[in-house]
Amino acid sequence: MKKVRILLLFIVSIGTFLVVYSPHFNYPFPSHIDEWHHISESIRLQTGEYHRGVSAYRIGFQIFLFLLSKFSNLVLIYQFLPASWSVLSGLLLFYLVYKKTDKQFFTGLFAMLFFASLKSNVNITGLWFFTPLTFSIPFIYLYVFLYTEGAEKQKKSYIVASIAIMLLLLFTHAISVLFAVLFLGIYTFMNIEYFKKERVFLLYFLIVAVAGTLFYKVMTQLSWTSLISNLINSLQFKYGWGVLELKNSFYELYSFAGYVFAGIGLLFVIKDKGRIKKYSAYVLWPITVIAMIFFYRKTNVSYLSPYQRNLYYYAISLPFLSAMGLTYTLSIIKEKILDKIKPARIKTAILYSVVFSVLVSSVALAAFKSYWYIPKNIDLYRVINNDDYQAILFLSTIPEKAVVMAVPSMSVAIYPISQHNPVATFFFYGNRKDAELFFRADNCDVREKLIDKHNVKYVLSSFPMECGWKLIYDMKRYIYEVK
Repeated sequence: MKKVRILLLFIVSIGTFLVVYSPHFNYPFPSHIDEWHHISESIRLQTGEYHRGVSAYRIGFQIFLFLLSKFSNLVLIYQFLPASWSVLSGLLLFYLVYKKTDKQFFTGLFAMLFFASLKSNVNITGLWFFTPLTFSIPFIYLYVFLYTEGAEKQKKSYIVASIAIMLLLLFTHAISVLFAVLFLGIYTFMNIEYFKKERVFLLYFLIVAVAGTLFYKVMTQLSWTSLISNLINSLQFKYGWGVLELKNSFYELYSFAGYVFAGIGLLFVIKDKGRIKKYSAYVLWPITVIAMIFFYRKTNVSYLSPYQRNLYYYAISLPFLSAMGLTYTLSIIKEKILDKIKPARIKTAILYSVVFSVLVSSVALAAFKSYWYIPKNIDLYRVINNDDYQAILFLSTIPEKAVVMAVPSMSVAIYPISQHNPVATFFFYGNRKDAELFFRADNCDVREKLIDKHNVKYVLSSFPMECGWKLIYDMKRYIYEVK
């Protein structure tokens, strides 16, 4: 690869890191409650306090965090993980598009650029957060590529590798496999003659299904008689599954420019029989997922994967088509306009370079135009500031584990930082109503009853409380020992 191209790849990688890292320019802590939750569960893996149930379906991701914690403080390094993983995902996408398009460097680079422009918020999540969904993105790109290349080129090893990745994701983020069942099923039917010859793949898929079912049984501890019916019900994601239920705008996911070039890319692919066959999975992917999205909006039920996640699965399918569309647009400009001018050869090259640079720069600016706009009701969860962190850090110096009463939002960070147990967090753990009542109460009797009810030993507050408790920390935050 030429040095100039390596430089361009490096520039886009740095740009990707900076835009994804941007929410942390002035905030060094995790910015989504899911991130705090997975830090907590990764610590519980080590302490033997791990919670089975819904959380355990992401155990593969939590094991990854647990291993990472052996080398660094997760709370302090977490701010760098979303951006670093996005660069890794973008580079993998570049390579896969580069290979899929017969080594079209700029198509791969454009795909990486459009990928970096994917938007994030706390409802649909996204690249700004390091969660099981974003952890799964490069694996999704990889298993789709391997599956389609394996079928197209009749390489059994590619499909086996694709199925192995799907099996891995079942223990990490199962819905990152389940959402693809529909479009990969259609793709398999389109290539049925090959799959008929290779019937052994049916056995591999059966192994994945059985492994997933057994994993579900172990984590839920259900009886065999109730397992199947419970599993079927769990694959129906009804209205109310998400913390927030919103009728999201598609512009919360992707830019207008990205959609325009994705549309051009789609037209470019489907107008040629050779291309539609080669790229059929990348056309089926967004079509089937958007059908699932509109089905949910009509019925309030989403099957196999939840509506909020389908929004992002739809979004990550678009950078490839957008890149194809931008490449095609540039080729049309060159062939239909610039080549007809027919100036001297050196002038043609210069003119094309200028047009190329101006158009790509304009598209990049348009793609990131509203990148940082987030509606207030789905803004980032900045649950603690540095004063809170220092107070919780003080709690971590107390070796004997105890129950801490704090507001639910701040409590999200208590276990990850101190390993003490909060009465309740904003979501996932405890009795949130009691924690909120404690800080709303205007007398100490109510607070004492709640302390007894939850066996609280320490109270962490942002304001002083005159209830006769022993003050053990007074540095812009107040920690009381109450038992």
